[in-house]
Amino acid sequence: MEWHNIIGPILGMLGVPIGLLLGEYLRRQRRTEQFAAMIFTNRLEAYDGLLSVVNEGSSIAGEVIDNPELSQDERHTLISSAIGLVAAHANQKALYIDGELGAHCTALFMGIEDLAALSENEQTSFLTNYYKQLREAKRMIAEDAGVAQINKLFQDINSPRITSPVIDRIRELKHIQGD
Repeated sequence: MEWHNIIGPILGMLGVPIGLLLGEYLRRQRRTEQFAAMIFTNRLEAYDGLLSVVNEGSSIAGEVIDNPELSQDERHTLISSAIGLVAAHANQKALYIDGELGAHCTALFMGIEDLAALSENEQTSFLTNYYKQLREAKRMIAEDAGVAQINKLFQDINSPRITSPVIDRIRELKHIQGD
């Protein structure tokens, strides 16, 4: 028997399982891509909701910080409601929200109700840390949601010149703070 007569059938026998494996691989890739878009949309909605409840909690915290007329019980009730909003959302969307980030956002407002009992120096230190942690929470939400990367991509594509005296000052302050 000559080799050239055997090569065709051997290649045919090898081609069938290779074709089946390649077809299955491509089918799984296509299926993964279909689910990726749906998962990205759900993650984006979950993180958008997280940002909303963090902002709402921040407004509540601002009321507690700025209103010395509130009693300890009122401060505690308000801050507990802010913490509850964030915790409920993080738990409800736990499939999409990073657990550590959800815990960070939940703990963000803890201790604000006790601010009035602190000395002026302690209040300043506490508030500096609180506002830093709030900025970090918002940054982490944007990064984990994928929005930060997409916005950076759009900036690279468009190369916009976004500048004004206010924006320049914001950039200067960010540089000073190390953000």
